Amino acid sequence: MSEAIYVRMKKPIVRPQLDTLDELRVRVDYQKGGFNYFTDNMESSGVYVYLTPVHRVNGIVSQTIDGNIHNSGYKVLIKELGRKSQKQINLVAEAVLPKAEQIADYYSERQHQAVLGLLKELFQK
Repeated sequence: MSEAIYVRMKKPIVRPQLDTLDELRVRVDYQKGGFNYFTDNMESSGVYVYLTPVHRVNGIVSQTIDGNIHNSGYKVLIKELGRKSQKQINLVAEAVLPKAEQIADYYSERQHQAVLGLLKELFQK
């Protein structure tokens, strides 16, 4: 089971004639590696942090996929794993989810390098 949290963004992403993306879903989960046909890249197996701007109303979650990294979100590989380990997912979630508000602040300000730096800092040995 993946670990996720929703955090309100200080600067929502306004999409004309569509819902305003006002929350950032921060999710930690395992992804099996292989070829990604959407990005045309090989991807590693491991624990990823997924950052996705969303709009929630009455239990319905709306998001967008438009090729714009700020509108659609992205994922960050935190730890490569050969196979799924709930223990490793939980360890990453325990470190990342308490920082979700700070991540959302950076994200809403389009400071994506700061997001990457924060995640890297959390897992440096």
